[in-house]
Amino acid sequence: MEVKTISSEWETIHQRRGWGRYPSETVIRFVARNFYQMDRENVKILDFGCGQGAHTWYLSREGFDTYAFDGSQSAVDKAVQFLENEGLRAHLDVMDGANISYQDDYFDAVIDSACIGHNMIKDIKRMYSEIYRILKKEGKLFTTFFSTKTTGFGTGECLEHNTYKSVEAGPLQGVGVVHFWDKNEFSEIVKGAGFKNIEIENSIYTNNGNYIDSYVLTATKL
Repeated sequence: MEVKTISSEWETIHQRRGWGRYPSETVIRFVARNFYQMDRENVKILDFGCGQGAHTWYLSREGFDTYAFDGSQSAVDKAVQFLENEGLRAHLDVMDGANISYQDDYFDAVIDSACIGHNMIKDIKRMYSEIYRILKKEGKLFTTFFSTKTTGFGTGECLEHNTYKSVEAGPLQGVGVVHFWDKNEFSEIVKGAGFKNIEIENSIYTNNGNYIDSYVLTATKL
């Protein structure tokens, strides 16, 4: 049975507002460390939950064989237009993160910039298992999450442990379901999907009075 995880709120968000035009420094650093010295046109990288295409734009601009998808049609339409305006190309699709249709052992890297965390735990586990499936041997995972120290944690409707809907404050207000993480839980779920060589970095900053505490995890399919 097909599982649907994308919230209708995301379609409304992407219809009504712009969302990210530039890649994050952590994504750039990950890609540069691992792939800049390779034959880029033969390196397949997936932007998992691409939104309006900030990281898709970056990957395509840097010459990688770029793939991307999002569950929101409006987000993908905007990403397609963004790339067309810049004279860039990528393989873009609309699909749900729990039902991705890519073949096994296909990608050299998968980048998740805080997309997977907008789900219930059972669906998060499914997504990491799917990413493991589509990565080549020695393929790399990059994924980010917000921690329980981030402004807004503990507000809204609690759906399960550390998972909230309709967060009432902070950077995650108004973006549907959010799971807030502690470091050990984050590592164990990724490890449970089969990944090895797990490394976690912590990023802390403030923005408009909000405290934003996030983890950046990288791992390898061996």
